[in-house]
Amino acid sequence: MSTLQFDHVSVTFGTGRRRHVAVDDVTLAIPHGTVTGLVGESGSGKSTLARAAVGLVPHTGAITLDGAPVPVTGRHRPVQMVFQDPQSSLDPRMTVGEAIGEIAPASLSRLDRLAEVHRLLDLVHLDPVRAAAYPSQLSGGQRQRVALARALAGRPAVIVADEITSSLDVSIQGTVLNLVRELQAALGLTVLFISHNLAVVRYVASRVAVMYQGRIVEEGPTESVLTHPEHAYTRRLLSAIPGATR
Repeated sequence: MSTLQFDHVSVTFGTGRRRHVAVDDVTLAIPHGTVTGLVGESGSGKSTLARAAVGLVPHTGAITLDGAPVPVTGRHRPVQMVFQDPQSSLDPRMTVGEAIGEIAPASLSRLDRLAEVHRLLDLVHLDPVRAAAYPSQLSGGQRQRVALARALAGRPAVIVADEITSSLDVSIQGTVLNLVRELQAALGLTVLFISHNLAVVRYVASRVAVMYQGRIVEEGPTESVLTHPEHAYTRRLLSAIPGATR
């Protein structure tokens, strides 16, 4: 079981008059084997919370995986993050195969590592010959699939997907969202899926938490929250979805 738990987590930047509380006393569970959506407008604190989970920003409170503190150092981390912009998260000097292979278990032989790279590329619906390509030779949607494969290479317990479709063309977004759903079902992944778009979250997540000004203001089963929103901020987000019914 791989439940990611945030307990009274806060993240503060600056001091004195420049002090800004980006995440304010958040308690949230990401249950094993589910896609949990975290939704809110830009600046709500959702991406900062994600970065705290993988050790990219300091925090107070506890972030645990199955009751133990989440390791944030070392080669293989049980919580892997897929970033919004794959262009900046993939090293342009490394081939696709090298980028994925460096995350695969160190115990694998060279041939086994190559086989694992090919398996992961096939899993995200990319031709294994792409292993020899560089990120600049791929489209945005292909790069994001490589980023997913790279995260999976570490065999993580939890994937944190931070706005992974927001930089893609609308025509490509659906392909990536379908891939997330497919991977979750096939592998039983635990996913924290972050987005500013409630329509996207409704499509991929079975549970949703709504974040506003650094706090979780509403959470629960996705259809329940989005059909019967209790918080005014959730209703405001819903009003931005064309044709949304409430």
